[in-house]
Amino acid sequence: MKVKYKEPYWVKFEWEIDEHHDNQYVTEFDKTENKIFKDLFNKNQYIITVNFKIKNHYKKDNISMIFGKPGKNLGLAYNSETKKLSFEFWSEDKFYQVYFKTLTQKDIETGALVSIVRNGNEFILYNNFEEDNRITFEDGLSNDYKDSSLFIGCSNPDSDIVDNRYYCEMDINHFSIINRISDVNIIRDLYYGEIHNLLLSKSYDDILCFYDFKTVNNLGIVYDESKYTNFLEKVPLEYVK
Repeated sequence: MKVKYKEPYWVKFEWEIDEHHDNQYVTEFDKTENKIFKDLFNKNQYIITVNFKIKNHYKKDNISMIFGKPGKNLGLAYNSETKKLSFEFWSEDKFYQVYFKTLTQKDIETGALVSIVRNGNEFILYNNFEEDNRITFEDGLSNDYKDSSLFIGCSNPDSDIVDNRYYCEMDINHFSIINRISDVNIIRDLYYGEIHNLLLSKSYDDILCFYDFKTVNNLGIVYDESKYTNFLEKVPLEYVK
C-alpha cells in the first residue's frame, strides 16, 4: 500500500465490527479511543516489525519517520542525506539513536524488512530477522510515550515545529506489534505463515496489531488481523499541518 507524503495513518481507535462482520464496504463504524498502546512502549517486552520501501524519488522530509510517536521522538527514522535507517527513542533524560548497520540504501529502495525488539532495558534491531545491532539503556523510556496515537508515515503531524513532523512517502506491506515476547522467531513464523494461521499461534492474544495491507475498505481503512480490531485510519486533514 502507498502512504503518500503528508497523508499519514494512525492507530488511534479500536473499531466495533460485530454488526459488519465480513463486510468491509461500509461507511459507518462505532469506534472507541484505543487504550492498548497507551503504555505499550514503556513495557518490558514487545516486537515491532515493518516491511517498507522508500524509493529515491519519493517525496520526503530530510528525516522521515516510517512509524513514530509524538512528543520526544520515538520511531523508525530514515535520514535521506546520510541514507541511514535508525531506531530513535528517549529515556527520561537521554536521547538514543541506534543504526541498522547492515541495511543499505538499496535495501530501503527495494524493500526493507526490520524488527525492533525490546527485552527489558535493551533494544535489539533485526534485518530480515537476523540480528543487526543492539543497545542497552537506563532509567526506562520517557513518559511522553504514554499516548494512544501511533503514526505511520510521520511522527507528529500537527506539531507547530515543521522539522518535527517527519513526513515521508513510502510503500508499506507489513506492520505488526506483538506484546510480552522478545523471541524474534515468533514474528518470523507469523510473517511467513498464512494469515489464517494467526489464530493457531500461541501468541495470538499478544498480537496487538497485524496489518498485511491486503484488506482496505472503501474509506481507506486498513483491516487489522489481530483480535483487537485496531484498524489503521488515514489521519483527518484537520490534524495535518
